[in-house]
Amino acid sequence: MLKPGISLVQAARFLGVDQSSLYMALQKGQIPTRRQNGRTVVTSGALMEYQARKRANFQH
Repeated sequence: MLKPGISLVQAARFLGVDQSSLYMALQKGQIPTRRQNGRTVVTSGALMEYQARKRANFQH
């Protein structure tokens, strides 16, 4: 299971996208971020919610 405070590189790998695609989703506010020790990170919950939304939209 993914742990809280996932780096953006790890998040892109988890989602199976390149970093530029992840950054676009972040800029659009599709995945919330937070600061942890001076770094921008995402939570595993945020990634899983984003992934579920993308799957639901793909199926329609």
